[in-house]
Amino acid sequence: MQEPGVNNSSICDSTPRITLGHFDKVSNPKSIHGIYPYRGKMSAIDAAYVISQLPSNATLLDPFCGTGTIVYEAQSHGMKAVGVDNNPLACIIAKGKIEYGNQESVLSILDTAIQNASLLEEVPMMPDSASRYFHPETANQIMRMVSISSDFPSYLLASLYGSICVATRACNGWLWTSTSVGRINKPLRPVDFYSTLLKKARKHSEFINAGPLATIHKHDTRRIHEVVPDGSVDVVYTSPPYFDALDYTGYYSKIVLEILGLDRTSIREGLIQSFSSYKEDMQSALAAIDRVVHDESLIIFVVGNRMVHRKLIKGSDIFTEIAPWINPYVVEREYTKTASGLWDTINATKRKEQILVWDLASGGRK
Repeated sequence: MQEPGVNNSSICDSTPRITLGHFDKVSNPKSIHGIYPYRGKMSAIDAAYVISQLPSNATLLDPFCGTGTIVYEAQSHGMKAVGVDNNPLACIIAKGKIEYGNQESVLSILDTAIQNASLLEEVPMMPDSASRYFHPETANQIMRMVSISSDFPSYLLASLYGSICVATRACNGWLWTSTSVGRINKPLRPVDFYSTLLKKARKHSEFINAGPLATIHKHDTRRIHEVVPDGSVDVVYTSPPYFDALDYTGYYSKIVLEILGLDRTSIREGLIQSFSSYKEDMQSALAAIDRVVHDESLIIFVVGNRMVHRKLIKGSDIFTEIAPWINPYVVEREYTKTASGLWDTINATKRKEQILVWDLASGGRK
């Protein structure tokens, strides 16, 4: 991801406490963040660069943490990190990244679990809505692992769910991308799910943090003050939900949720998903966030441009208008070398994002 230095008209004249980097790439395959292909996932390279400039003794909050990229990087930096999200699947993945575990013991648990799964005499059938994506042998192995996963540590649950996503691609001849589901490609190929899961768990286990404990709350950010004490947060760093109702329960997550028997509709009702009520919902969230920060907190939001009803809407304009804080420092930059960039090329569009920084020590509240 590159930062061309195009400044927004609302840029504050004051010198910011952080700088924003220029990156030719935004993903790092040699990290824990590839454990699950969550939609809208923030760049870990970008997050780590910003967090490296923050004091390690500070408390950081990501109020829309998704699968915990920012929380993990803050934990790695030695910070006390807190994440909040209302998507239960995302929270499980996030906990898998930040809950401390011994690599050897985690893999030993998995080896035993695979042996036990292979010996099960009664195996539940995978729901039809999900089974159509898998070869029957692979589907059977997946359901065996899901059946015995209730006592798994969060890291193994994250590995299990991420491996289901890998298996869908493999059964369909690897013709899907790592971030999007394509059409079913018959004949479906059989894939040994046990070895797929072992490979994923081993690959990412070397990145399990031994740093300070971090916390993930499955909660509605519009009521974040119920789980985060007032005035306790030094830094808020987040990428809030997109305002064109991006479905965070779709694509690979849809398949995983169907296998787990979780109701997508009820999950989506708890998320900020509707463009028609976006401003109202987000204002409630921002007001709750304002309660948990203090007068010297630093607040960093990464937002983007989106086409809504054929009209380009700038994320920075929306958040400058509705935020309870004044005088944000704003930098705009284009996406490059990403899956989003590929679609922008196809659609002859340019996708941009803005980073807004409110420094309450030099700015303040409206």
